[in-house]
Amino acid sequence: MPDQPRSPAAVSPMLAALRDGTRDQHAAVERRLGLPDRIRTRADLVAVLTALLDAWAPLERDLAAADWSGLPLDPRLGEAAALLRADLATLGGDPARPVSSSGLDLASVARAAGGRYVLLGSALGGRVIAPEVERRLGLRAGEATGFFRRVGGAPGRDWRAFRLAVAGREWSAGETADAVDAARSTFDLIGRIPTGRPTG
Repeated sequence: MPDQPRSPAAVSPMLAALRDGTRDQHAAVERRLGLPDRIRTRADLVAVLTALLDAWAPLERDLAAADWSGLPLDPRLGEAAALLRADLATLGGDPARPVSSSGLDLASVARAAGGRYVLLGSALGGRVIAPEVERRLGLRAGEATGFFRRVGGAPGRDWRAFRLAVAGREWSAGETADAVDAARSTFDLIGRIPTGRPTG
């Protein structure tokens, strides 16, 4: 899992709680996914992208349906499942994966913010993963790595919009705890996805 975002200035209490409260889950997901080292062949990349799509699409569907009232953000901010589907199609994988619920409670604005924190944070580190995967597999920049590069998107801008929106709202202690719980659950869900074993 890529590095979590770091804001350049003072961190709001909610963002600090999310960062500190998910540190262990973040490290565990990084170890479990082992990116980019796990990707040695195109088959490895297909397996990873398929597993990520199986987590990302349900998470994005649930987050889009959440109650975002009181937080001035697009409910679909930073969505990337379509990029995973395009990458899989490029590689001859199956982009038409069934999408069900993530099974996580992401309905409230606080819990949705926690889940979105994880997905937006992952986008920032993809810029490190993509060039290494492209080098190993002989791919052009953005070829089957659109998800990692967030082709057509603006991860930095999305993160700034999220940070400003979260910092501009007052959060109760209960809401903060809910956001952290949802972020931890989101990390745990991504960490449970079967990605196969590294080859080579």
